[in-house]
Amino acid sequence: MVLVETRSRNLGLGEWAVSSDPGDVLVSLGLGSCVAFVVYDAVARVGGMAHMVLPDSSMARSATTSPAKFVDLAIPLVVQEMEARGAKTMRMRVHLVGGARMLQSTRASESMNIGDRNAEAARLAVTAAHLHIAGEELGGSHGRTVRLEIATGEMTVSTAGAGRTAA
Repeated sequence: MVLVETRSRNLGLGEWAVSSDPGDVLVSLGLGSCVAFVVYDAVARVGGMAHMVLPDSSMARSATTSPAKFVDLAIPLVVQEMEARGAKTMRMRVHLVGGARMLQSTRASESMNIGDRNAEAARLAVTAAHLHIAGEELGGSHGRTVRLEIATGEMTVSTAGAGRTAA
C-alpha cells in the first residue's frame, strides 16, 4: 500500500480547478446559494470542481475576470480542461451541491431566489454539455461543504448542522 500525502485545494467564490494529482483534494467551503459543479472520470482519474456564484453571465460587466463565477461559463470551462487531461464526457460522473435558500422567503424574494436559479442553471448547463447528473444535494436552507478526493473520486458533503454524507 502506497500512502499519498493529500493537499486540500480550497476553492473560493468563482474559482475552479481540475486535477489529476492523486494527492489533491478539491474543496468548496460554505456553499449557501452558490452551487458546486463536481465532476470525476474514474478511468482517466481526473477530477474538477467549480464554485459558481451566479446563474448567467449575460448581465455581467466583465465575465472574463472570473468566468467560473457564472454557471453558464464555469461548466464548459471545467469540462474542456478535463477533456484536455484525458477525460471523456461519457465517463464523467457529475454531482451538483449547494443552491440553498439562505434568506427567509417573502413573496417578493421568491422570484429572486438565487439558490434555486443557480441550481436550475446548473442542471441546464450539465444537460447542454451532454453530461449526466449522478447525484444532487441542492436546496434546503443550510450551507454545505463538498470535498472531492482525486485519488479515489470519493466525494463527501458536509451539511451545516447535519453531518457528512458520501456520494
